[in-house]
Amino acid sequence: MKTVLISIFCSVVFISNSFSQAKAEKDRLKYEAEMEMKKKEYINDFVGTLKVDDFQKEIIKQQMETYFVEFQKINMLGLKEFERKTYVQNLDDNHFRDLKAMITEEQMSKIMDALKGKWNHNEEKKKKKKEKKRKRKDKS
Repeated sequence: MKTVLISIFCSVVFISNSFSQAKAEKDRLKYEAEMEMKKKEYINDFVGTLKVDDFQKEIIKQQMETYFVEFQKINMLGLKEFERKTYVQNLDDNHFRDLKAMITEEQMSKIMDALKGKWNHNEEKKKKKKEKKRKRKDKS
């Protein structure tokens, strides 16, 4: 009788544990999909503010997406802080080498600021509104 009760108890524990793991996995996948969507939106919003042609915008999008993938790989390695910083600095220096030849230094610094999280979308919107107001005011 004891063995039957212990077996039933263990079965219930293992089943509930597997359900919670499945739920955690589902939540993780949902979170990853949400973050991927936010990343694409962030990149599209940022590239929309650059004053470059469509071809250059597409190349910048692709470069930024591959940068984020490489950055994620570096973070997943589990390196010590100073090693991680070295890898990230190397990525920063080498990843946009081809792009630097196509765009201005100002635009490149703006891209690096966006990659480091220093770009504020709301601030950019405010600047555009001010420019539109000035243009309307100058026309009057």
